[in-house]
Amino acid sequence: MTDEVCAVAAGGWRAEAPARRFHPDPRTKLALLLLWAVAVFLSPGLWFEVLMMLLAAAFGFASGRGRLALGMLALYAAMMALMMATAQMDAGVLKTMLSSFFMLVRKVFPCGLLAAIIVTTTHVNEFMSALARMRAPLALTIPLAVMLRYVPAIREDWRFIKDAMRMRGVTPSLAGFLRRPAMTVECLYVPLLMSASNVADELSMASVARGIENPAPRTCYLHIAFRVQDGLLLAAGAAVLASAVACGVLGLR
Repeated sequence: MTDEVCAVAAGGWRAEAPARRFHPDPRTKLALLLLWAVAVFLSPGLWFEVLMMLLAAAFGFASGRGRLALGMLALYAAMMALMMATAQMDAGVLKTMLSSFFMLVRKVFPCGLLAAIIVTTTHVNEFMSALARMRAPLALTIPLAVMLRYVPAIREDWRFIKDAMRMRGVTPSLAGFLRRPAMTVECLYVPLLMSASNVADELSMASVARGIENPAPRTCYLHIAFRVQDGLLLAAGAAVLASAVACGVLGLR
């Protein structure tokens, strides 16, 4: 057996590219995301959350999602700059509202970046096979599998809707919304909601047609196994969580 997997596609045979060297087990990714969520909840301060954001970005670079990591880091830096500017405002309702919003954002960003990397680097068949090995119930695996396919489908429809809006002379941006709010809502939100409803129905029917409810053990082209890199990732996640707990106990801010 070679490293290439043959598959039928577009009326012929094609060779799938060899798997990347850094490709953790989907179960490891889920466990890492859980550890990250608990650690950011117990975070002792902003410096710890920035460190978690940098570690998540490093994971993105290792997973081949460097552009996504850089974009999220730039957005995170902009949000932190706005938070610091808000801290200089006089006390009032507006400052309280903005401070609460930025507090939520800074807590969500590290987990959001890690979740985005996991979703974009994990195929649905890998995810389903990993959950099957964990003996997860179908009531859990089926909604999660549909969710993983739902976001890319909606993103594709979003591009089509923006192209249609430009053809009608409507700009799909904040400036376009402020200039022509009624037309923007009509051309953007209504088609997007209709498309989201149709995509959900189509994905559900496609999943059932492909045997997602079949109780037999699932198979997968890709080899799913717990390797050394998975152990190192879990150890790193556990270390981050232990550091958050230790800093909280010692009162480090």
